[in-house]
Parts: sequence; structure tokens; C-alpha cells
Amino acid sequence: MDVVHLTVCWDRADGDLIGVFSPHAVSWLRRQMTGYRELLEWRYTNYVTDDPTANAIGVPLASTPAEYPPLVAALREIIPDEEPEAIRLWWEPDVVRWLYAGTQVVLNTLPESGGVVVLRERHEIEAWQAAVPNMRVVFAVAAGIWPVPAGTEHNRHSMPKLDPDRHRPDRALTQWLRRVVDGLTEIASPAPTS
Repeated sequence: MDVVHLTVCWDRADGDLIGVFSPHAVSWLRRQMTGYRELLEWRYTNYVTDDPTANAIGVPLASTPAEYPPLVAALREIIPDEEPEAIRLWWEPDVVRWLYAGTQVVLNTLPESGGVVVLRERHEIEAWQAAVPNMRVVFAVAAGIWPVPAGTEHNRHSMPKLDPDRHRPDRALTQWLRRVVDGLTEIASPAPTS
């Protein structure tokens, strides 16, 4: 996909934030966000419920750290790697549920066809600002644009095979995703009052 055909422009209209994307961009973003949502869902289904702590609090818990390098990279964006493993495992289900909810909101706001995204509520904007950058991390690591996180090199085999012909376009897509969120954040910021 040619990045030139992915352009995005954010603007305000009657209190809504309007994003104008190319239809190709919306389609690509929908595919990537759907894959990202499935990755989060897969991780969540592997949490345990038969643990005494999980039973006591009524929610599943992560019993072992994530091993899939793109997911590890995404989780490290939110859960500090310096924290003890037990703390990271404790926080992870909440982070995954939060990110999953954000992917649902993003997918709900992406049109089935065309290229106009309308964000009416603050939670929609916040979902885009959380889910898109985190999905970007997963995409960049899986595509080989960013290195696998330290300590996950032995799991490189579980990732998609790298396509050297895709390196330049995938790098451009990674940069484009950054511009999408930066543009949204800029227009969503409250206007300075005098």
C-alpha cells in the first residue's frame, strides 16, 4: 500500500472530531486493529482462573509472562519492565482488558466503507490515543521495523516471517500511524484560554 494514499486530516465540526482518511487507509487500519484485538483476546484467554488469588478476586490472572515479542513490546509500553514480575503479571489483565476495550471503540468508529471517522465522545478520542499507538508497537515489531524486546529473541520464530521487500512500506506505515495519533492529539487538545 502506497503511504501517499493513506493521508489523514483531522478537524472539528460541531463539537465532533472528524478524521478524513482514504478508504484504503480505513480498510488497512481496520485489518490491523482487528488482528491486534485478536492478539489481546488470545492473551486474555490464556489467563488462569483456577489460581486461589484469581478465585478470590473473581478475575483471571496471568500466570506466566507473555512470550510473543510484539505483545511483550506493547505491554512494556504500559507496564514498566523494572517492576517485579509478580506485579507485572498482576497488572497485565487490567491492561489487556483496557487495551481490548479501546480496540473495540476504534473498530466501532471506523466506517465499513469510505474514509470519514467521526469521534463524538471523549472516550472515543482516548481509545484512539491508547489503542492506535499500542497497535503501532505490535505492527512495528512484527514487521521487523523495530527490534524484538530484550529477552524475547528466542521467540522470534513465533513471529511472521520478515519480508525484506516490505521493510520500506512498513516503516512508512509505522510513521503514518504516529502522524494519525499526533494529528488527533493536536486537534483534541483544548484550545488555550486567554
